[in-house]
Amino acid sequence: MNWETVKIYGQQKGRNTPYASIGRGKISLSAAASELIENNEKYTYVKLLKATQNKKTYIGIQFFTEYVADSIKIKRKVIDGKQIAGMTIENKSVIEDLFGSDGIQKATSRYSVKLDDDDKNILVIFKD
Repeated sequence: MNWETVKIYGQQKGRNTPYASIGRGKISLSAAASELIENNEKYTYVKLLKATQNKKTYIGIQFFTEYVADSIKIKRKVIDGKQIAGMTIENKSVIEDLFGSDGIQKATSRYSVKLDDDDKNILVIFKD
């Protein structure tokens, strides 16, 4: 047999792509998504927001340094006792309200994330 190597395109995809994994009652932000917020390590709480534009619903994540009404504490990702980039937001009932069955399934769904055009303290989650 004459074997040929299969070319792999976009090897870094995932590492450099901002996304949110939704499922199991939580939102897990990739390192790339977390790094869209400047000095993200100083934030400890978030508010989940909703907006509709062109008949499409978007979910926003607004960051805070301390507790405010209706905010959720951020859980930082830790591997081998060291904090790594990325974060998790857990609240099963709210996530289910926002994402329906995708929000509570055992499997996760991946959504694209970008920084809000107007407020640099808000990440926007949307479906492609």
